[in-house]
Amino acid sequence: MYRRALLRGAGVALAGSLAGCSALDDPSQLSALDATNHDTTPHVVHVLLFEDESPVYWASKRVPAATDGVLGAATFDGYPSGVEPTRLLARLDGQSLSAAERFDFTAHDADCLGLQLHVDAEASSTDLSLWYSAGPCETATPAE
Repeated sequence: MYRRALLRGAGVALAGSLAGCSALDDPSQLSALDATNHDTTPHVVHVLLFEDESPVYWASKRVPAATDGVLGAATFDGYPSGVEPTRLLARLDGQSLSAAERFDFTAHDADCLGLQLHVDAEASSTDLSLWYSAGPCETATPAE
């Protein structure tokens, strides 16, 4: 019995120490924020980036229509590079903020996250979906 109690206590202590470690991780940085349009109609995509509860970046981009098999594309730029965002909201023109796509940066364990917003058109509606890629942050190589 003593052995089981000791193992159970060690397991609880290990689980508690691991939970504390995850809270010490740095939040992910945003490395890219792009939008692609699969629809044959242009759309405006609106994004709102938060650090904790404070909005630190908001922008709207017109994403051209897809034509002749080429997707429309737009890149969001100008977001603060030193910020460690905690969440992002993205919505299409005409959608309410409550219908926005949400992305939680704190739910991902990566140095940098790249976000890709996709405007998808179906027969009955146009939807916005959010895709992400995770990896190490790229550092710029100085030009010689």
